Amino acid sequence: MRAFIAIELPKEIKGFLSGIQDNLKIELSKLLSSEILAHNTKTLASRIKMGNGHEGINWTKPQNLHLTLKFLGDISFEQLAQVKEIIAGISKMPSRFKIKLDTLGVFPDAHAPRIIWIGADQPPLELKEFEEILETRLSDSGIPLQRRHFCAHITIGRIRSCLSPSDLKKTLDKIENDIINASREFECGKVTLFESALGPSGPTYTALERFKIT
Repeated sequence: MRAFIAIELPKEIKGFLSGIQDNLKIELSKLLSSEILAHNTKTLASRIKMGNGHEGINWTKPQNLHLTLKFLGDISFEQLAQVKEIIAGISKMPSRFKIKLDTLGVFPDAHAPRIIWIGADQPPLELKEFEEILETRLSDSGIPLQRRHFCAHITIGRIRSCLSPSDLKKTLDKIENDIINASREFECGKVTLFESALGPSGPTYTALERFKIT
């Protein structure tokens, strides 16, 4: 089964992020409309679909929004049991902590953006320690280490078509200011192990087990 470890988000935070997605759709649609008018070509228009926001981006459904700690990929039931044991052990170590959402970015980089995310510029020490211990113990159990440096992030959209990196950056910078001014934060009191099932309308996430942080 495909699985990952994440922090679930409160309803009000999901609502806030959904609003950010809507704002991004509006701003990106403005950019793309201007680009179409400027070029006035069928080729450009054909690769850009103007519908519910910007369909060149696959937006994460509000119910699927989460802060990723570790993507496990395909694991066996034996590995699943090991993962549960590891999370249960680590969850007893830190105390509850708060995460402030104050940055907006892309993966892998601004020159070839594929994922749009919102996250914490300075994640709490407890979160960083939790992730480091989790990564180490999972690696010891045979699960590959994460390739990139840990970034406390929530994926809000996956880019499917070509977007101008400079235009995208301008839009993200504008929306990031809104995020900073909103000063939203939430308390993390549990970590959740999810199963991810891929379907024609996108992934479906099922919580397999929740681990309370003491």
